[in-house]
Amino acid sequence: MISYMKTPNSLEVLTQEQHDQLLMADWRPEDHEFNRVLTLAFEERNQRTALAEAVKSKRTSLKMSQRALAKLVGVSTRDICHIEQAKSNPTLSTQVKLLSSLGLTMQILSK
Repeated sequence: MISYMKTPNSLEVLTQEQHDQLLMADWRPEDHEFNRVLTLAFEERNQRTALAEAVKSKRTSLKMSQRALAKLVGVSTRDICHIEQAKSNPTLSTQVKLLSSLGLTMQILSK
C-alpha cells in the first residue's frame, strides 16, 4: 500500500512501513500490545477462512457430503459445517486429518 502525506513543499510518497512508523510513533506500550493482539486475531481469521474455502471447495468438487467427510475424519457433521463456515478453529491434528482425507496438504511458511 502506498500512502500520501502532505508536506509543506510537496506530496511525499510513503511506503506502508513508513506510514505505520509515523502513525505508531506516539503510541503507548498498551497501544502496541492491543495492535499485536488485533493483528493476531486477523491472521487467525484469515487462516480459518482459507481452511474453510479449501475444504468446502474440494469436498464439493468430490461430490462428497458433509456427513461422509465427517465420518471419514472422525468428527461430527456439525464440526464440518462450522469449519466450512470458518466458525471454528479445529486443532492441528483435526486439520491434518481433514486435509489428508480430501487429498490436500498444509504448507507452513516463515515470514
